[in-house]
Amino acid sequence: MKKTTFLMTTLASALVLSGCIQTKPCCDKPANEAGQPQADAVHQVIYQTLHQPEEAKTEAATEEKKAPELMKITGIGYGAESTFAAYTPGQRRLMAIRSAKLDAYRALAEQLYGIRIDSNTSVATLTAKNDSFRARVNAVVRGARVVSVTPMADNNYETVLEVYVDKKFFEEAFIYTGTQNIANDPDSVYKVSSY
Repeated sequence: MKKTTFLMTTLASALVLSGCIQTKPCCDKPANEAGQPQADAVHQVIYQTLHQPEEAKTEAATEEKKAPELMKITGIGYGAESTFAAYTPGQRRLMAIRSAKLDAYRALAEQLYGIRIDSNTSVATLTAKNDSFRARVNAVVRGARVVSVTPMADNNYETVLEVYVDKKFFEEAFIYTGTQNIANDPDSVYKVSSY
């Protein structure tokens, strides 16, 4: 039973494959001409890339090899020692240094990514009763290094951080897309959108 099944499948496969060999190409053209236009296009592209002028090759190479233009951004942070009596002098000093470092990271993030300001003013009887604001920064800072940690007067510390970023970073991060709308409708600056 297994031999007959094997022979039948082999015979059927041979018939199917022999039928594929004897089919004529489209539109009575020889087989080598049917795929000719596509092959010519591929050969033309290869020829153009191999025989392009030397100037074009050097321009492409300089664009790829162009080094990034780095600029240094510096953040300065300050921290004060805690007055909590349970801490040892070493703990107070380390916590002040740590808070100065975090403040410096915040200053770097503000310079790199900007700061969001939320404000609220309450007015009653034409007098400002309550005026409050909140500043927030939400960012990831990588590659920053500590330049210095300096003790200052009154048990305070100053930390300086720096990071190098490409100039293209600012071009991509701070391009305002609404300038065209403002040019067309200057009053759109004063419209408030709700969240």
